Amino acid sequence: MTKKRPKHDWPAIFATQKESGLTISEFCSKHKISSSAFYLNKQRHSTGNNFVEAKVVRQISEKVTQATRPKQTITLITQAGELSFPESISSDFLVSVIKGLS
Repeated sequence: MTKKRPKHDWPAIFATQKESGLTISEFCSKHKISSSAFYLNKQRHSTGNNFVEAKVVRQISEKVTQATRPKQTITLITQAGELSFPESISSDFLVSVIKGLS
């Protein structure tokens, strides 16, 4: 003879978990409910709504500053005018430009 498990009032369990402020994992551990059973029954009792409720756990109010530095340029000022090159230009090319100007 197999032992029947008691039927749970899942909607009440879901409400209690939500009000507890505990994570599902913490709540299930405390109440000796397997988290897989919790999620399975939550899916079965859903109203067909595919939206997931999100809860803000910790709010950070810092402003994020731009992480990239501004692009640097190399500027040569000559009698012929002003020449600007990107920072990533090869030194060999820059030397050849300077030699060509002299």
